[in-house]
Amino acid sequence: MTERRALFVAYGSGHIAKVAPVIRHLRAEGVRCELLALTLGHTQARRLGLEPHGYRDFLHLVDREAVLARGQQLLAGNSHPDVDDFESQCYLGINYQEWVDAHGEEEAARRWAQGGRRAFLPLQFMGRVIDELRPHVVVSTASPRSEQAAIEAAVMRAIPSLTMMDLFGLPHDNFLRNKVFADRITVLSDFVKGNLLDAKIGVERIVVTGCPAYEPLLEPGQAEAGQALRESLGWKGLTVAMWAGNLEEPGPGVTPATAGTALALDVERRLRAWVEANPRVALLLRYHPAQYHFFPDLGAHPRIYRSVPTQDPLVPQLHASDIVIVQASTVGFEAALIGKRVLSLSWSPTVRNIDFDYGKIGLGESVERPEDLVRSLAGPGRAPDQRVFPPSGRATPRVAAVIHALMGV
Repeated sequence: MTERRALFVAYGSGHIAKVAPVIRHLRAEGVRCELLALTLGHTQARRLGLEPHGYRDFLHLVDREAVLARGQQLLAGNSHPDVDDFESQCYLGINYQEWVDAHGEEEAARRWAQGGRRAFLPLQFMGRVIDELRPHVVVSTASPRSEQAAIEAAVMRAIPSLTMMDLFGLPHDNFLRNKVFADRITVLSDFVKGNLLDAKIGVERIVVTGCPAYEPLLEPGQAEAGQALRESLGWKGLTVAMWAGNLEEPGPGVTPATAGTALALDVERRLRAWVEANPRVALLLRYHPAQYHFFPDLGAHPRIYRSVPTQDPLVPQLHASDIVIVQASTVGFEAALIGKRVLSLSWSPTVRNIDFDYGKIGLGESVERPEDLVRSLAGPGRAPDQRVFPPSGRATPRVAAVIHALMGV
């Protein structure tokens, strides 16, 4: 039988965590898996031994000189300490040049000014990658830009495709507004399936599998690793809160008091004051892996640990925590899955604009105002809504089975 080939496209450390178990599973079954790992995802994929491709590996499919010149112009302000500058240059240049080729210089400049790299959708480039690698199936997670472009390029070529969703499909989720969907969409739970059906996505596309990214939470030894982390920090017997914060991007309701790092740093200062006033508590700071370098260090303290998320694994830190505080982060869901209290900052413009409040979803408690945060930390908590949780058992073989079915195996 002809060797089956699958192309995975994913960016960011968290997204790589979704696809990595599936890639390993399929490879063990004889499927050749190629991974295009973007931005922070490339470093994480290498760390996991996956030997990923990057944009740089496909420069022969584009005008190399033009692309590199564009990328160099755009690199300032769009680099990251954990992403190779040349890879960023290739990513920026290929995407921007596609705009120039399709729409001209003026329109490309307008799109960049309006949306920056978040507006990229490299359909032509992803199509060339697919044509070169000739996969029998294309798999991505539910993100815009390169991932959605890969799905749309596959659909245009009548190549079977799969999107792995890790979140809830809430009404404000931009994924629901796509015009093109993969042949199959794997989702967390029946709760998510219902949300996709409400958005008029066909039932034949939707498969409830759970998400492989969350399997490590329950692996043997992870809870013990969390306990060992507490002890190594001298925090045995303390109540530990994790602040898993992120930037507030421009949007409705964003003010100077909340924009960029402002809201998260205000929360951090309130939590630091809580630690100072309470000798039996400790704080674990974990800013978003793609953003942590924007946040200044507010100072050392024996009961405050500032994580470097591209080096410190998340799962032991979650197990080491008693309370996890988030805006609209999947870290909140992961915390709920292992029985941690979750506080959702309802005053965050991000939370309000996308209506992503763990309190409303039933997986945590809403904190309505900054002044309520410290008081909420002492609250009793509440049991999560089990309907949001995935089915029991491992998601990886379920997702792999869907991929085999798409390939006709």
